[in-house]
Amino acid sequence: ITRNSILRDQVILRNLYGLSNMDTTLEGTPDDMTVVDAASLRRQIIKLNRRLQLLEEENKERAKREMIMYSITVAFWLLNSWLWFRR
Repeated sequence: ITRNSILRDQVILRNLYGLSNMDTTLEGTPDDMTVVDAASLRRQIIKLNRRLQLLEEENKERAKREMIMYSITVAFWLLNSWLWFRR
């Protein structure tokens, strides 16, 4: 996970917290407020879950790319060392 993605997620959470505070300022009965808050929180959780899944996929792809690059780098240096010692 990169620093930018963490900062972006923190901004999203702050915005979601701000939205939930705005929901409580609406006029209505307490039962209506509970329904609105529950629906709003459910939507927010779904959005956060999607974002988390995307971050996990990106992290897995990055780990695969790093493993391939590390393998290629080690193979290059081993071959280069072997050729150098054969001189």
